[in-house]
Amino acid sequence: MAVSKNVSDVKLRLRFPNGLTSGGKAKYKTVNLSNVKLDVTDEALYEAGNAYAGLVNGELESVSRVDVSDMTSAD
Repeated sequence: MAVSKNVSDVKLRLRFPNGLTSGGKAKYKTVNLSNVKLDVTDEALYEAGNAYAGLVNGELESVSRVDVSDMTSAD
């Protein structure tokens, strides 16, 4: 059985350091931005993530692209 997928949503996920836990491990704050254009390039998302971090004066740990896909059977 073949399965096809169609990207239905793209999100930008940003991760910022947010101090330490009581046990001394790093804590993080995650910001998710939705309603991103489906045809956005990885480079544009990366630049947008860095621009956002500059606006909030945050130290950016990581920028992630999250693709949500609808999967269907192609019998």
